[in-house]
Amino acid sequence: MAMTVAPLTPILGAEVTNVDLSKPLTNAEFDAVHEAFVTHSVLVFRDQDLTPESMIDFSRRFGPLMVHVLKESLLDGHPEIYKLSNRRSNGKAEGRAYAGQYWHSDLTYEAQPSLGSLLYGIEVPDVGGDTLFASTAHAFESLSPALQEMLEGLTAEHLFAHAFRGGANPAARKGDPLDQRPPVHHPVIRRHRVTGRKCLFVNEGFTVKINELSASESETILRFLYTHMSRPQVVLRHHWRGGDAVLWDNRALVHRGVDDYGDDQVRHMYRTTIEDT
Repeated sequence: MAMTVAPLTPILGAEVTNVDLSKPLTNAEFDAVHEAFVTHSVLVFRDQDLTPESMIDFSRRFGPLMVHVLKESLLDGHPEIYKLSNRRSNGKAEGRAYAGQYWHSDLTYEAQPSLGSLLYGIEVPDVGGDTLFASTAHAFESLSPALQEMLEGLTAEHLFAHAFRGGANPAARKGDPLDQRPPVHHPVIRRHRVTGRKCLFVNEGFTVKINELSASESETILRFLYTHMSRPQVVLRHHWRGGDAVLWDNRALVHRGVDDYGDDQVRHMYRTTIEDT
């Protein structure tokens, strides 16, 4: 059967059927997936049965894979896979538990940011643990022309520790992974290299400030942009089922996890992150 792509909202997201990501895709199949990816920004593939190897192989079709700074959450033998898990072994979570409970785009704190991410749900809660997505392309396009013009040419500071320390950047402590990534600077507006759409490239998780504005101006503008891009009427909410593989475009959206479940509900997932070369 031919691949089908069914939009999930008018703004972003689509469910893709009749594609088995556990097997190598033909060039034609991959081209169709890639076109859907850049068109819809979020693709949901249901009922997948992925091994670490097949997950890595599919992700690498888009570009080189990035290795997360939190080494204790990487899969043994497969450092390209970042474990998001509250499943416990010997009293300790098997991966990063309850990660990303704030709007963000993956790894914007890296000098070379991310193209996209693939998250695979191995075990998921019966209820809760959804992931929310919002288009930063639509967010920019729905701003007034005056505000669009003001944001052009501005840059922002991004810092991994910001999500954990409220933006503080204390003196490095030996062995602290939060201090292994110094601040980086990216344009506030990032043009998508495939679609050409201009996208907001700031997020509440990792963006510390807009460099060219005063502290109070930066705080006010960023707070407005975060609220604007995550309005309820523009958000896609994905409810996970076991075997879901969700691919999203970090160049064109922000996302966040919903922390409405506890350790009595296992959420065990693997993620790959693709570099934007």
